[in-house]
Amino acid sequence: MGSGKLILMYSKFLLPIQPQLSVRLVFRSHDCRTLFLPHRLPTITPSGQLPRSSHLPSSYSPFNYWHRWHYYHLCPLLQRYTKGQLMATIATAEACDSNAALLASHDLRVLQPVFQIYGQSRIFSGPVVTLKVFEDNVLVRELIESRGDGKVLVIDGGGSMRCALVGGNLAQLAHNNGWAGILVNGCIRDVDEINACGIGVRALGSHPMKSYKKGHGEKHGPVHIAGTFIHDGEWLYADSDGILVSTTELSV
Repeated sequence: MGSGKLILMYSKFLLPIQPQLSVRLVFRSHDCRTLFLPHRLPTITPSGQLPRSSHLPSSYSPFNYWHRWHYYHLCPLLQRYTKGQLMATIATAEACDSNAALLASHDLRVLQPVFQIYGQSRIFSGPVVTLKVFEDNVLVRELIESRGDGKVLVIDGGGSMRCALVGGNLAQLAHNNGWAGILVNGCIRDVDEINACGIGVRALGSHPMKSYKKGHGEKHGPVHIAGTFIHDGEWLYADSDGILVSTTELSV
């Protein structure tokens, strides 16, 4: 097998930011020669950050090209896995079965089943960041360009079916910046690109037209989507069965 072939390698790491959780990671290279992983990884800080290359441990120094290759290509990948992304996801059906009191008090709400499932991550959860816009995605990009830290971006697009608020580029950017998922009360486009992206996306449907670029909208305010109000800082849980919103983080 020569250069250009895709090699998949798997390894388990115990991340300091969540000691009880081991994570399966995928590593890719474009050459099959001498592929191996470093015998130890640099320490990840509590905030999920990795040390800069100038602070590379001495054991990495001139080892060889492939050792350095894995450091420079592996660290950016690891840095995407923040605490919010690594925590266990609760099945929505089990959450409903075991939290009858929260459902009765409306501290746990079930969104109406109106959303289509997109993206490779069919199951995701995290703290909510709310955004209200209408056929204008300037603020969508502005939020996605910031660090997601395992949060879920909830976009109230007014239910408009006349243009798309999120496309393939924004979905990939959200994944790169550590967002766990995106919920759109509106449309997306570039469906094939989004379905190839490692992020969870829910939307009412798809539309080929792009949105306006005026910058109008409201961040972090309450939004009303699929029959329920959703507030900034609440928790969203999504899987193949549906979507839940909770005032507080649910326990496994």
